[in-house]
Amino acid sequence: MNAFHVYLWIMAGLALVVFVALNRTEAGYGMLRTSKWGFSINNKLAWFLMEFPVFFAMIILCVISLNRNGFSIARIVIFCLFQMHYLQRALIFPWLLKGNGKMPLRVMLMGITFNVLNATMQGWWLFYESYKIPEDQYVAAWIYSLPFIIGTVLFVSGFIINLHADYIIRH
Repeated sequence: MNAFHVYLWIMAGLALVVFVALNRTEAGYGMLRTSKWGFSINNKLAWFLMEFPVFFAMIILCVISLNRNGFSIARIVIFCLFQMHYLQRALIFPWLLKGNGKMPLRVMLMGITFNVLNATMQGWWLFYESYKIPEDQYVAAWIYSLPFIIGTVLFVSGFIINLHADYIIRH
């Protein structure tokens, strides 16, 4: 088992711990925000600061990989879909929020931590670990394959549903 697989197991373990913890406590965000969560900052700024590191981290992983491994159209398409989501979450969604809500600094820092770990996990697989597979599954022709097309349709559908859900919550 290599370091990446250990990292995946650690992330899965952390997900279990967070799942249990969030079922035993009220999250300190939104309507449930209380002073027990400590100092709070502007909600819009907090969302931006929480989501933007993912966008930036993935760019760094991609650029370093391009210098090391060369260009792969399939990887770039996946990268662009990922970036589209985080561009929306970091640079559009926060500024559409209504009101002057606050987010506890601790909640924001936990979000930053998760997001950076998430970007590292996904970016490391996409730009480094996947090159170790003998039959490189991310060759250019792969973007015309049924699994890629189905995955892309599911991603875009989820993205649209997410945008609509955000709209409903705001209104």
